[in-house]
Amino acid sequence: MTSAPQLSFWSPARPYCQIWRSVLGFVLIHVAFFAATFAIFMTGGWLIGEHPANILNATTAVHAGIFFLTFLGYHLGLWMVVRFLHKRSFSSLFGAQHRVLWRHFRTGILIALAISLAATVLQMLEPLFVAPQEQTELQRNLPTSEWALVLIPALTLIFIQIFAEELVFRGYMLQQLRARFRSPWIWAILPSVAFGLLHADPASWGVNAIFYVIHTSVVGIVLSIVTVRTGNIGAAAGLHFGNNASMVLVGNAGNLDGFSLFIAEVDLMGSTMTASMILQTTLVLVAFAIWWRLSQRNRPIANAVEAD
Repeated sequence: MTSAPQLSFWSPARPYCQIWRSVLGFVLIHVAFFAATFAIFMTGGWLIGEHPANILNATTAVHAGIFFLTFLGYHLGLWMVVRFLHKRSFSSLFGAQHRVLWRHFRTGILIALAISLAATVLQMLEPLFVAPQEQTELQRNLPTSEWALVLIPALTLIFIQIFAEELVFRGYMLQQLRARFRSPWIWAILPSVAFGLLHADPASWGVNAIFYVIHTSVVGIVLSIVTVRTGNIGAAAGLHFGNNASMVLVGNAGNLDGFSLFIAEVDLMGSTMTASMILQTTLVLVAFAIWWRLSQRNRPIANAVEAD
C-alpha cells in the first residue's frame, strides 16, 4: 500500500468548488431524483395495475423493487451535475482514485455486522427490563423459496440505494464543501444534518422521529469523517450497505419489509423503539471511537488517499 500526500478525497472538486455551483448542484440532483421517482412510481403502478401510493411502504417484493429503483434518479442527477456543472467525471465522486476501494467496503460491512451483532446481544437482555407483552416477536414474512428468489435482486437494489445516498452526501456534498472549507462543522455536520432531516417522518415515528433524525445525522457525521480519513467512499458505503442489507433478514412490519424473510411487529412510536434508537446511536459512536483509536490517529483528518 502506498500513500499519495499530494492527493485527497476532495481533490477532484477543487477546480469548480464555488458555493453557487454546489447549491445549484444539490438542488438539481434532487430535481432529477424526484422526477425519476415520480416516473418510476407511475410506470410501476401502471405495470402492476395498482395506484402508485400503494407502493410507497414497499410491503411486497414487487413494491420494494419499484421503491428502490427510484434511487437511480440520484445516480442520474449526480452524473449530469458533475459532468456539466463541475466538469468532472462521475467516478471522481468515489475519491481521487476514481474507483471504490473494495477492501475498505468489505471492512465497512464487517463493522456494520459487528454493530448489529452487539445490538442483538444487548436486546436479548430485553426480557430483564421489558414486560413480556411489550417484547418484540418475529413472524415469517416470505416463504423461504420465494425469499431465495428475490435475495440477489434485493441486495442489488439495496446496493444501488446506498451508493446513491453515499455519493450524494459523502461524495458530492462532502467533496464540494471540503474543497471550499476546512471546518468539519461545515463539511461533516452540515450535509449530515441535511441527510438526517430527509429521514424525518413524524407521521410514522411520532416523537421517535427526533431520535431517528439524531441517529441518521450522527451516522452521517461518522461516515463523513471516515470518508475523509480513508480518502475513499468505500468504507462509508460498506457500513451503509451492511446496515441496510439486514432488512432482507428482518424488517419492521409495514415499513420497507417487502424483501424481509421475517418481520417484527414494532411500535415505531413506542418506548421500546426509543430505547432501540438510542442503543444503535450509542453503538455507532462506540464503534467509531474504537476505530479512531486503532487507526493512525496522529495522522491529520483528511490526509492522503490510500491505494491498494
